[in-house]
Amino acid sequence: MDKLIDDEMLVAQFQSGRQNAFDELMKRYKSKIFSYLLRSVRNYEDAEDITIEVFFKAYRALGNWQPKAKFSTWLYKIAANLAIDYHRAKARHPVYALDDEDIPEAKLIATDLVSNPVKQLEEKERGRIIREAVDQLSPKQKVVFLLTRYEGLQLKEAAETLGMAEGTVKIHLHRAIKRLQTILRPLWEGDEI
Repeated sequence: MDKLIDDEMLVAQFQSGRQNAFDELMKRYKSKIFSYLLRSVRNYEDAEDITIEVFFKAYRALGNWQPKAKFSTWLYKIAANLAIDYHRAKARHPVYALDDEDIPEAKLIATDLVSNPVKQLEEKERGRIIREAVDQLSPKQKVVFLLTRYEGLQLKEAAETLGMAEGTVKIHLHRAIKRLQTILRPLWEGDEI
């Protein structure tokens, strides 16, 4: 990713009429936003649709955007809000969940496991169990956990993204981790991890 021109400079170029500056911003963040949304909504088509909606909303609002936070933080905030809206809308309706083979990170297995099919199967099963456990978190716990643990945002960035106090983000993350430990501990008791 060529970041010779930083995001804020591209935003300024877009605001002054250079439309292809937005294309560069989209190129930089499309796969990250899609990956985050796929982990959140667990449905490939919905993640694609929401990703498009994120960039549509960003495009419409970018003319008036003021750099109060990093551009990427603002973009993740749009994605997080749309993911929360998605979960609220789907709360009463079952959603088709992806098979593990359809989730890109499910295929990422350490190379030292390749020669051992049993270890591959165990690792794949653990990944599935962990994803199911994350799905059991409350919507706010889940979004905080995904942003900080999967997307690598700092607590401050996650707080800005979600419009929460940093202390609130810490509480949600702490509760998410405790909940995951409670869910996962019985599954791995006796396992040599």
